[in-house]
Amino acid sequence: MTFDLHNDFATEIHASDYAKYLDGRKDDIITAAIWTTEFEPFQAADRVRQITSTLSALDTPPPIAIEDIGFLCGTEYDAFDFSRYFYCTLTWNHTNGFAGGALSDGDLTADGKKVIAAMNGKCAVDLAHLNRKSFYSAIELAERPMCSHTGFNSHPRSLTDAQIRLLISRRGIIGISAVTAFTDAETIGQLAVTIDRFVSEYGINALCLGTDFFGTKDLPKGFTDYSDCDTLRYELSLLGYADGDIDKILYGNAQRFYEEIKNERHL
Repeated sequence: MTFDLHNDFATEIHASDYAKYLDGRKDDIITAAIWTTEFEPFQAADRVRQITSTLSALDTPPPIAIEDIGFLCGTEYDAFDFSRYFYCTLTWNHTNGFAGGALSDGDLTADGKKVIAAMNGKCAVDLAHLNRKSFYSAIELAERPMCSHTGFNSHPRSLTDAQIRLLISRRGIIGISAVTAFTDAETIGQLAVTIDRFVSEYGINALCLGTDFFGTKDLPKGFTDYSDCDTLRYELSLLGYADGDIDKILYGNAQRFYEEIKNERHL
């Protein structure tokens, strides 16, 4: 089984085709991330509503997330129904009215602090795509922080040792992205080694899968869709991982966190 914290398919594929996209992998849970940076600004709010409604009406709705809530800047965002989402990301790689992205220098703004307060108790606050300033400002305010898709090298989109340790101390989970630029993993075997290095350094209870499929083409050889998770499982077994520990990484840690978020919603 696989629980992917971040897949941008809902931005490119019609949301009603979720089951078809999984192609029979009925036990997998794929978080449908709505990547609003890809939309025209004047269309973003309507597109988010449409995609959310379609996904929510499916027989087995997936967890839904929003990547870049910048379309809410300048609106009555405290009235937005964050409880419909697993998590929301404040921005993408650039600065908006809420925070500074990984490729910019801005910090969390006054509105950013207020929108986190509006999210608390309703959904997780995803710290992916934030720069260091915004990350440290946001994590102090977020009741349930996480990082849905990231790497662990020197890339601005990756997490530092200090950020990883702080997230873990705050009960956060971290999704390893398949993006080669963030992990330096050019093959699926190297991706397994990156996972092993993380577990050796930080333990096994926070690491999840956050592929960023449909958000990138910069993927390791042999890891381009969910059928390849079976190969990743095999590669991890070659490194000495028992089935139960592999299950934690590929499914269990994310499932536990997702259930916690649902149970903690202040509704």
